[in-house]
Amino acid sequence: MSLERKTGLAKAVIFFAVTTFIFAVLGFFNIENWLLRIFTQGSLCLMVLSKGIYTIKQQKERKNVGYLFIGAAAFTFFVMVNTIMVGFEVGVF
Repeated sequence: MSLERKTGLAKAVIFFAVTTFIFAVLGFFNIENWLLRIFTQGSLCLMVLSKGIYTIKQQKERKNVGYLFIGAAAFTFFVMVNTIMVGFEVGVF
């Protein structure tokens, strides 16, 4: 697929992949920064969700994989919310 023909969802997958990588590298060097961890998880969640929607829309024969991506995004969102709740309980925020 050429760059001119990419849909909005394909561009969103690439954008969230790049931002996830950037946040992960920054979080690796700043291990105690909870905000970078939350941003990394949120960006990962949005990347997997947009990949799942893109897979369902574009590849009709592989819809089950798209639903698996959406389920993984929901679980990642749950982990992100759990991280925020633990941060408030511990007193980090």
